[in-house]
Amino acid sequence: MTKRLIVLGVAVCIGFSSGPGRAEKVYVTNPTRITLRNGPGINERILAMVPQDEPVEILESRQGWRRIRLLDPKWNNKEGWMASGFLAPGVPGEVLAKSLKAENVRLKQKLTRIEAERETLTDERDQLRAKVQANERSLMEMQNKYEALKQGAEGYLKLKEEYAGARERMQNAVAAAKRLAEENKVLRSSERNTWFMTGGAVMLAGLIFGFVLGKREKRRKSSYY
Repeated sequence: MTKRLIVLGVAVCIGFSSGPGRAEKVYVTNPTRITLRNGPGINERILAMVPQDEPVEILESRQGWRRIRLLDPKWNNKEGWMASGFLAPGVPGEVLAKSLKAENVRLKQKLTRIEAERETLTDERDQLRAKVQANERSLMEMQNKYEALKQGAEGYLKLKEEYAGARERMQNAVAAAKRLAEENKVLRSSERNTWFMTGGAVMLAGLIFGFVLGKREKRRKSSYY
């Protein structure tokens, strides 16, 4: 039973070592170009000559050889076999330096863009602040004009009301004056009539008195004769 378990374990290990494994990204480390072959052996046909620091992806391992896929777009995902000793998992210094240099350039460009955007935003902020201040001044002026118009309108309405009251009082006074003038006219006419009638009565009384006196005088004279 124990021997069977050992044999099964060895078979499983061999199967994992010789079969397809999990894809792993590595780099070519030899200073010269390394051959990419059609199979795991030096007698296999050469497919390409891969330079140093080229990124590749391990697809399979077999007895010191690795089946790989070239990752640079120029290779168009070419696959083949390469000796395991020329592959290393760490990022080469030159590749890392190039990557850091490219990242530094990208960060500088980003910083320049951010600075430009910040300047633009600062200018826009200043313009907006100036517009807000101008709008506030315009609003204050409009409020002052509105208050002045409101006060003027209130004064106009008050003056109009006073004028209407004065006009009504004047009309009432004119009507009262006309009424008094009519009454005065009637009164004067009545006084004239009264004086006229009084004068007529006096004249009539004088006539009657003269007539009576005349008769008496005539009788007196006739008695002497």
